[in-house]
Amino acid sequence: MFHTPDTETLRLCSVLTSIAFGLVFALFRFGGRREPYFAHWSASAFLYAAVLIGFEAARGQLFVTSLLMGALAATNMLIVSGLRAFDGKPPFRPWMLAPVAGCVVVHVLPALVGARGPGLGAWTQAGDTVAIAVSAALAGGILIASGRREKSRARRIAGLAILGYLPGYAVVLAANLLITPRINYLALIPMLSDQLLLGVLNLGLLAIPAERAQQRLRDAALRDPLTGAWNRAGFDRQAGRLASAGATVLAIDLDHFKQINDRHGHLAGDTVLIELARLAGAEVASLGGAFGRLGGDEFVAILPASRAPDAQACASQIHEACRKYTEGMPEWTTSIGVSQIMAGETGHQAALHRADGALYRAKLTGRNKLTA
Repeated sequence: MFHTPDTETLRLCSVLTSIAFGLVFALFRFGGRREPYFAHWSASAFLYAAVLIGFEAARGQLFVTSLLMGALAATNMLIVSGLRAFDGKPPFRPWMLAPVAGCVVVHVLPALVGARGPGLGAWTQAGDTVAIAVSAALAGGILIASGRREKSRARRIAGLAILGYLPGYAVVLAANLLITPRINYLALIPMLSDQLLLGVLNLGLLAIPAERAQQRLRDAALRDPLTGAWNRAGFDRQAGRLASAGATVLAIDLDHFKQINDRHGHLAGDTVLIELARLAGAEVASLGGAFGRLGGDEFVAILPASRAPDAQACASQIHEACRKYTEGMPEWTTSIGVSQIMAGETGHQAALHRADGALYRAKLTGRNKLTA
């Protein structure tokens, strides 16, 4: 026969789960990684466990319970502050105090205004439910919004886990306001939600830094280790999203690069390559394009079709910047070939082939030139 679990057992399960995740976050924070955002998430988990224990011990104590309600909202805000710390932002902002203070005030407000009678408890619990639901909606919404912005599945999962509490809060609110007498099992609903969502929330938070580490590894595999520009595979991937009729492809080559290496050494040659990537990459990035190194002293760039009117000026600025930049290095110049993706062409390869042809003509006619 199925037996409904009692509130105390479910609360104990939630307490133990929160303590376990709090310890995991704390071990990450004070272990080898020492990342500050883990301290926020650890504090959130430990505080939630303490709040659950406190609710059991503070029955009937108005002001103690109001502080516990504020602490419950603070657990959500600590999740947000940890996320902000993870993103390199100031963790705490003044607006974070609003949901915490709101939970405290809403709980004591009926008593402060002199409300009496059998309905006081129902209205107090209804106010508590709305206040804590607002803090949960705020935290969950921030996680989901940042997940969309950062293309992070882990953030969205954690945010959806927090928002998953809202249907339970809605049931509790409706029951308190519409059903008389009150149902004894209402307190079970948040605890049952915990069993479903608490683990998902904390696992989602744990996955956020792991997800970023994986993304950095993927990006590193697509970057040239010397210059930091996209390598051939990385550039092809970036070009895939930019290639359309009217997009401009630039083929860029250093003039007499072998002589620079022979006369000044490979360290000087590497420095020239790094500076070319820095100068040209910054110019291309400012126009929303992508810049890559195909190998040796061969570089390539693609500018979106929307910046086609600026393409010639961009190529000229790269050419002039490289020609003038000789600080602490041998004098060096570039030859650049320019072409556009034509209507009906798929991808950037045909335009790159034409840009290479223009680059070859620039080499044949004396180098240090820009040819379209």
